[in-house]
Amino acid sequence: MGPFEELKKDRFREFLRAEILEISEGYARVKGSVRKEYLNFHGIAHGSYIMALADFAFALAANSDNTRKVAVSIRIDFYKPAYEGDELIAEAKIIHGRKLVFCELKVMRGDDIIAKGEAIAYEKDRIH
Repeated sequence: MGPFEELKKDRFREFLRAEILEISEGYARVKGSVRKEYLNFHGIAHGSYIMALADFAFALAANSDNTRKVAVSIRIDFYKPAYEGDELIAEAKIIHGRKLVFCELKVMRGDDIIAKGEAIAYEKDRIH
């Protein structure tokens, strides 16, 4: 089983009900919809849900070159809230590195950027 097939079967992705829209080497784009279960006490999407979508896109992008990489650091800034029923698109793009990769993260609602961040992953080993 290749890395893409492995990541498509990720149980946390199933919990998020995230859909993989695109994977290419060093890039991934996923979609998720804000459900009632993902709201915080303010009635907006919990930051951890938005972060989880970005993190899943990051995992796909970082592992897209047939290696097993794990997150070392993730930082995200929230610009705008998301509401129940909003469709969010999370993108991750590797901007530098091989064994230690640096990635840009972005979460969008339509044309609105609702969150941006950076992430770093470290290569554990090659997938055979």
